[in-house]
Amino acid sequence: MDILSVIQKQYLNFSNKERLIADYILMESSRMQNINITVLASRIGVSSGTITRFCKKIGCATFADLKIQLSSAIKPPKAYKENDPLNQVYSFYKQVIERTNNMMDRSALERIINEILGARFVYIYGLGNSGLTANEFMLRLIRMGFQGQSISDSHLMLINSSIVSKKDLVIAFSVSGETMEVVNSAAIARKNKCRVLCITSFIDSSLAQNADYCFVVPNSALIDKDRFFNNQFPFIYVIDLLTTIFLENEMIRQKMNITINTIIEQSHVKKT
Repeated sequence: MDILSVIQKQYLNFSNKERLIADYILMESSRMQNINITVLASRIGVSSGTITRFCKKIGCATFADLKIQLSSAIKPPKAYKENDPLNQVYSFYKQVIERTNNMMDRSALERIINEILGARFVYIYGLGNSGLTANEFMLRLIRMGFQGQSISDSHLMLINSSIVSKKDLVIAFSVSGETMEVVNSAAIARKNKCRVLCITSFIDSSLAQNADYCFVVPNSALIDKDRFFNNQFPFIYVIDLLTTIFLENEMIRQKMNITINTIIEQSHVKKT
């Protein structure tokens, strides 16, 4: 795991001043090589000693060691004009993909795959933007032959969590891991002995504490929070990976082809 992923993973354990340092590093990592600790301290509004302690907290012996690890964790960004939105968006998504890929664990993906394969019914929770992601994942699972339902209404989520059983699986999406309706529903589902997996950006979040297993993805707001970018992109990336792994199975791929052919055939029927 590279140093940027380490900072992301420990983010919730940082103090307020340490989060200021973390925010700067995560969003300005490409500019860290030409800055000394005194200038950085002044720019962030903390002491040099706080930065030194932060470095040790994330496993770096010194500030110089931090910069060395940063240089190996990032690649120079593609040059673009400041007023060129096409290249700005490209640069952002490239960083999100690289950071998500660096945090990816094939064995963890396979664990999610096995949990889905072993479940009688898969319920996918998410509110707001995460609800849209839940719907997307549900549609893909159904088209591959799984029994699933996405729930993006807080009341229905609570109702559903009260009647699930140990034969079912709940997958909860939340960037912050602190959406209380999702957290409470996950906790109730676990009380009913239902397996709960969560996909979030913070391993120490309330949602993670109420899940049997937590899959961590980057928080895109920690890459750039000054623009209106899609904060669900890391989730979609994971869904794409899971779907790709599923379709390596011949039987699942055949079921998907059946659903595709059915849609095509029905579209032809309507036209005629």
